[in-house]
Order: sequence, then C-alpha cells, then structure tokens
Amino acid sequence: MAHSFMQEYLQIPAVTRTYTTACVLTTTAVQLEFITPFQLYFNPDLIFKRYQIWRLITNFLFFGPLGFSFLFNMIFLYRYCRMLEEGSFRGRTADFVFMFLFGGVLMTVSFSRHWGTHVFMASLNLLTSVYDSHQTGDMRNEMYAHNYSEI
Repeated sequence: MAHSFMQEYLQIPAVTRTYTTACVLTTTAVQLEFITPFQLYFNPDLIFKRYQIWRLITNFLFFGPLGFSFLFNMIFLYRYCRMLEEGSFRGRTADFVFMFLFGGVLMTVSFSRHWGTHVFMASLNLLTSVYDSHQTGDMRNEMYAHNYSEI
C-alpha cells in the first residue's frame, strides 16, 4: 500500500507535487502550532527592516485552518496546477515556475500597494485565472476557425 502511494505521489508533476506538498505541510504546521500565521503573513516592514524574507514565499503557502475549506482549496489547487503543468506547460517546467514567480511578484506588488500590508495571498486565484484564460483562448480559436471555414 505504501509503495503504491509513493509511486502515485512521484507521478504527480514536479511543480504541482512540490507546491501542493508545501501548502499542506505549512498549513499542518500552523494547525499543530509549530508556527503561527503571524510568522507567515506578508508584511513589507518585517521583510525589509527585519530581513524576514521568507514572508515573500510563505504567504502563498498558508490556506487557513484545516477543514472543508482547506480540503476544497487543496483539491482545486492540485487540479488546476496539474492540468496547467500537464497541458499548457507540458515539457516547459521552467516556464510554469516562471509563471508562478511572475504572478507572485505581481500579486505581492499590487496587494501591498492597494490593499494594505498584512495579507495572505492565495495563488489559487492565479492558477484558476490562468487556466480559465487558456481554456477560453482555446475555445475562441476553435470558434474563429469554425467561422472562417464556413465563409
């Protein structure tokens, strides 16, 4: 049983496996009170004045307390991340990582500038919007190709 679980786990694409595992471990660590959310949230003052640079990453890893909300967030995170990595970014792992980093930087800059400094930034929003735009773009291309073939 454990061997088949490990095989299945290792078949998950690398970025999806790493990010989902980091989210589950971070949230579990908070739930078990090894760390507190106050050690994870995005705060530019603590990042630049106290050099707590881990906050640039950890605010994307915490999804709130364990429960149904967390479970559904992890299911959607896993699903969208895996679909993007195996679909639009197949064979382009570096591009997928760059998309994560670029999206994270944009979210960090816009949130800290417009919505205050003490926030958690769920990257699930980034994944769903990228996935939706890729799906919509594909459907539009098929629609335009269909319309042009009738002319």
